[in-house]
Amino acid sequence: MFKKLLFLYFFLNLILNFNFLYAQKNTTIDKLNIKKMYHLKNGDSVIIENYERGDRIWIKKINGDAYFNISHVWNFIVLAEKCEGIENKDIYFAINLEYWLGGGTNLENPQIRIFNLYDPSPWRDSDVGIVPNMKWAKEFCTFYNEG
Repeated sequence: MFKKLLFLYFFLNLILNFNFLYAQKNTTIDKLNIKKMYHLKNGDSVIIENYERGDRIWIKKINGDAYFNISHVWNFIVLAEKCEGIENKDIYFAINLEYWLGGGTNLENPQIRIFNLYDPSPWRDSDVGIVPNMKWAKEFCTFYNEG
């Protein structure tokens, strides 16, 4: 049983790394549209760029000059190093605009979801958790400082 869990752990990490390798590569980001920037423990930088339809999440490796577009969300909130009860590290809080069947959405109280930083398609089927509000999340999470 332990061997199967260990294999699953390494297999999932391998998949996440392949997703990063196939992420969209770009050499420039419009600095006027940068919303937030974080520096990970491994030295990589995470850049949040605001654009017409939400926020793009970019990563710049410590040993390179290129920027890699990981994904996009409707509203990026904050990057956390870790949270109690969630195994993943380097996770972020965000809101995706979700529509009801037949149209309409809830703009007054949208769902705050937690995603793995390297998730190429963050959606309600790939979140690692949800929170009622950010005040509640601050009690259970360690956040990265902006800058």
